Amino acid sequence: MPPRRMAAIDVGSNSIHMIIVEDRGDGYRVLDKEKEMVQLARGSLGGEPLTAEAIFRGVAALEKMGEIARRWEAADIVAVATSAVREAPNGREFVERAEAASGIRVDIVSGEQEADLIYRAIRSAVDFKGGTALCIDIGGGSIELVVGTDSEVYFAHSAPLGAIRLAERFLRSDPPTAEQIAACRKHVRKSLRKTLNTIATIGFDFCIGSSGTINALAELAGRQTEDAVASGLRWLERDELATLLDRLAPVSASKRIETFGIDPKRAESILSGGLALHELLIAVDRRRMRACTAALREGIVETWLAESATPRDRAGGVRQSAIAELADRSECDRVHASHVARLALRIFEQTRGIHKLDDDARELLEAAAMLHEVGMHVSFKAHHRHTYYLIRHAGLRGFTHDQVLVIANVARYYRKAPPDPSDENIQELTPDLRRTVQRLAAILRIAAALDRGRRQAIRDVGVDVAGRVVRFHVRPRLDPDVELDSARKRARYFSELFERKVELHGGPDVRVD
Repeated sequence: MPPRRMAAIDVGSNSIHMIIVEDRGDGYRVLDKEKEMVQLARGSLGGEPLTAEAIFRGVAALEKMGEIARRWEAADIVAVATSAVREAPNGREFVERAEAASGIRVDIVSGEQEADLIYRAIRSAVDFKGGTALCIDIGGGSIELVVGTDSEVYFAHSAPLGAIRLAERFLRSDPPTAEQIAACRKHVRKSLRKTLNTIATIGFDFCIGSSGTINALAELAGRQTEDAVASGLRWLERDELATLLDRLAPVSASKRIETFGIDPKRAESILSGGLALHELLIAVDRRRMRACTAALREGIVETWLAESATPRDRAGGVRQSAIAELADRSECDRVHASHVARLALRIFEQTRGIHKLDDDARELLEAAAMLHEVGMHVSFKAHHRHTYYLIRHAGLRGFTHDQVLVIANVARYYRKAPPDPSDENIQELTPDLRRTVQRLAAILRIAAALDRGRRQAIRDVGVDVAGRVVRFHVRPRLDPDVELDSARKRARYFSELFERKVELHGGPDVRVD
């Protein structure tokens, strides 16, 4: 059987990139690359619609890339669109026209998903050597910032501070005035102050930059060794960047093309991107960084490889291994987690007539239960939120992206407030996924409460559904008062969600079926 091939397409604000790869089992081999500088976001990043000209350029580029991918016999073509399409009122119209013309389905990703894909790309290309990295990506419409190790993410943020957006808002003259440049810098500092304070609190060892803007700046700012260029990793010194910006600022876009050899379609935005990067490096007190050529498209490939595990792989325990590895890295209380998982599955099985979920959902519930406290090693305070980030960005092998979202959200809502339709992470889910998260979270909240004391005080739980009443009967090993009190509070969401009265009973002689 020939190796599988796929095409990954990044529909960005300034350019559309495609990479075609072949799955080699232990990694992938790049077969072809294609790039079109379509400037999709020109004139539309202030909430304006994509222009007819930009839509035409974008659709034409995707038609061309679709033809190339099919010539390579790519079994899958995965395309994602970022901030330009995400924010445009007619972004959905662009996606529909692109699919009709090229046959390529384009998924619009959230800023958080964009940051996740970039992190996956950088992680696959750079040896973190056990350290923690601040990953920076400056696109046309947004900046993505991710703090993490080679195995987990501690923080991820997307900000509407992309190079094209900043250029259109602040650098209106050609060349820009000193006042415009100062205003651009000030806006970046002010917009990222809170985010950078959070990053400083978390801490990191080094900076890695991704994106065409950062790599173009690194190439222009200093001489690169042949080894650095060949490896796809360039050094960028902050002082050299400052010198480059001083040279770029006084000259027009046309002069930048002539003098520096900059791509004509990047000439207007490279200064604003450089200003943003320089402010970032000053704010985080770093004098140098690495620039990595791996970008969002490589993140798409990494995700595709993870999601394409065969049934045979899964039977071999790929999913279970991935869960165990994350739990071990996070130093979880495995005895507690396993007991909570067992209780959750007992409740799931006995309430099938209420929740009406299938065995796939059952497996996701078990995963969420096993991982519901992985954020504890970051901080006990708000550890359910840390848990969400860690699961979402852990690269759980064998699970699809949607399945990871369900696991992360179910674990996120095992305590404190239940799922709220206004929460950003809930809004990004499809209605079906949202419904699954709500129902599984309702179960996990009760199961986790039933081992509140981490004593395995409750051996088992039975559930009796009688009309509009659901009775939970627990069989205790020790005095269950603490657990029952906690479970009664956590069961309120179950009661509201399923519109049933919930009762919890316990005692040494209670029968559990």
